[in-house]
This record gives sequence, C-alpha cells and structure tokens, in this order.
Amino acid sequence: MKITKNIYQKYVKSFEPGEVLFKEGERGDVMFIIIQGEVEIRKQTSSQTTKTLITFHEGDIFGEMALIEKKPRSATAIAVSPCRTLVMNEALLDSMIENNPDFAKKMIRILSERIRKANLTIQNIVSTNRQNQIFNGLKSFAQEKGISTFKGHRVKLADFIDWAGKHLGIEEKEIKRTVADLLKRKIIASSAVGKEEIIVNLNRQLLY
Repeated sequence: MKITKNIYQKYVKSFEPGEVLFKEGERGDVMFIIIQGEVEIRKQTSSQTTKTLITFHEGDIFGEMALIEKKPRSATAIAVSPCRTLVMNEALLDSMIENNPDFAKKMIRILSERIRKANLTIQNIVSTNRQNQIFNGLKSFAQEKGISTFKGHRVKLADFIDWAGKHLGIEEKEIKRTVADLLKRKIIASSAVGKEEIIVNLNRQLLY
C-alpha cells in the first residue's frame, strides 16, 4: 500500500511507549496501520488484571472492527515502543478500498484471519479449564524465557506470575495456588536454587 506525501502529513501520528491509542469501551471512529514500532492489545479481565491478546508490529492493521461496525472498542491499545501509525477515519478507509485493490485484498485477508483466530480462541476457552491454561502458559513461558537444564527448564516464579497476569488475565492468588498444587502433585519441581525458581518439564502433561 502506497502512502502519498499529503496523506502521510495529514494522517500519520506518533505515540510514545506506554501511551494509549484507544481504550476499551470507547467509541471507535478510526483504525490504525503501524508504520514503525509495536502496539499491544490488552483486555480487562477483572478490576485488577488485564490480558495481552496480541502484539502488532510494522505493517499490521488494527482497530478496524470498531470503525466498520460503529461499536465501542472491545480492548485497549497501548504503544510498547516508539510508534508511528497511519490513523485512518471512515472517509480515508473508503477511499483506500475504492482506489487501491491491494489494500482492499489485504483488509479482506485480515478480517478472515481474525474470524478464524477468534473461533480457535473460543474453542480453547470452552475445552480448557483454568489449571490447564496456567500449566500450558507455564510451559510456553519456560520454553521462551526459562533456562534449559538436564532436569527441565528453570523458571523464576515471580517472572512467570507477572507474565501470566498480563498474558492469561488470571489473578496472582489463583496462579500461586495452581503452582502450589502442581508442585504438590509433582507435575513441576522446586529448583535447587530455592523456592524462587521452579523446574518445568516441557514434555509433562496434566493427568486427572
């Protein structure tokens, strides 16, 4: 998609890390295309916790559903690095779709992808209980952030609790309770370093 100089000057906006692009519940009258930087989409799951749904990068489009449907925002968008975005209102969106076939095709692909992912997420929520969510999250975190040893992946418990609160939208007390139960059942193990770390075997499965 080509952005002319006039469009760039009129519609491109910069955001600093931590700056909110839009809030959950707000009326959505614009959508965004990231030119540079990263933006997280976060969903409020309780009065004290939020869940990071997805991180968007350069070239990604987001916020289009509220603009198309004329409905409030379903989540909050926050810049996690210095960002420059093309902020598109309805008139600019209509113009781009009418005059740029490549852009129109990209919008169709994006909407189709989002519907498919939403269906998979719903299936996962329906079929997976909370303990499975936490344990699967723990394995994902261990694989990405843990330290590999011959017994499994070492994970700092405090780091996982912080990550799980943001990405799984689960309160700290429930995460701690589940981890304690997994330790008691020997699904995971304490690290020799101390209680601050746990050992996660990525091949281990929950058995009921």
